[in-house]
Amino acid sequence: MFHEAWGKEAPQIQAEFNDYLQKNRINISMELVTAELGDHGQRPKDDYAVVTAVTELGHGKPKFYSTPDVIAFCRKWRLSTNNVWLFSTRKSATSFFVAYDALCEVGTATLVCEALDKIADISVPGSKDHLKVQGEILEGLVARIVTHQSSDQMKEVLRSLSQAPLHGVESDLGPSLREICAANRSDEKQKIKAVLENVRSSMCPDHSDWFGNSSLDAQSRNTDKSLVTYFLEAHPTDYATKKLQEMFRLMKQRHFPAAFKCYLNYQNVDSLSYKMVIHVRNDSICKHYQQEMRKNQGLWPLYRGKMDDTTTTTTTTTTTKPLVPNKLG
Repeated sequence: MFHEAWGKEAPQIQAEFNDYLQKNRINISMELVTAELGDHGQRPKDDYAVVTAVTELGHGKPKFYSTPDVIAFCRKWRLSTNNVWLFSTRKSATSFFVAYDALCEVGTATLVCEALDKIADISVPGSKDHLKVQGEILEGLVARIVTHQSSDQMKEVLRSLSQAPLHGVESDLGPSLREICAANRSDEKQKIKAVLENVRSSMCPDHSDWFGNSSLDAQSRNTDKSLVTYFLEAHPTDYATKKLQEMFRLMKQRHFPAAFKCYLNYQNVDSLSYKMVIHVRNDSICKHYQQEMRKNQGLWPLYRGKMDDTTTTTTTTTTTKPLVPNKLG
């Protein structure tokens, strides 16, 4: 993506981008569209990724970027985004639901995009043409409730940040993901290694997170339970740690179906630092957790991962509180 967007500048820009993410404690959620992970009803014509959400931890509660902020962030760094339509009046919002009811079962990319382009108050084309990279099959729409100020904010973003041309689209980008996987299909470990080598060091400076360290693996497997207990009982050294302890402690006390796993940080084995992965096994946890948040307003929120965001729809109305379903499609 960086080489396609920035051309010869890509390595330098990507290094700056990595540094920016780390310093500002930013997390990016992306959807990888590739036939290597399943066809989803139609084999994609190309392999590509689009940004679906950007989150900033900062020094307080985790903050999800608004839709205008996501567009601004992606245009600054030339990251790919989906189509976005903003419905900011009662008329346009009503027309959206009428169009959805008519097209939800039979709508293809051409029909849906043409219909929403006509009725939306603001239409932002995707960085990639869905027809060229994916095809006519449209997985679905994602609706997002936004503030009444989104219209003015989006206009300002579109006025100040235009879509930059792709400077490296004609250059040699190396073997495609499909070519890499096809050449290494018989050996899963070798396939992963080949992919990591092709994305180069700025994306993956160290392969140990994938392949580990054979001399330390046994120790890593034996430390899971004791480390989680130690983490929950330890005195927090900063605010973020304190809030994470509250979240994990509640989930364990309520016996929510989730796994807490600790792994050695192979990139810093001398200091015996660890990484924790929390695997939420059932979406129903989020509903129960929200009930707990009503009792304790200080709890950090537990977010569901967003998946299958083929086309993002941003919707609001001009009545009291904007009301739109969370997921369509």
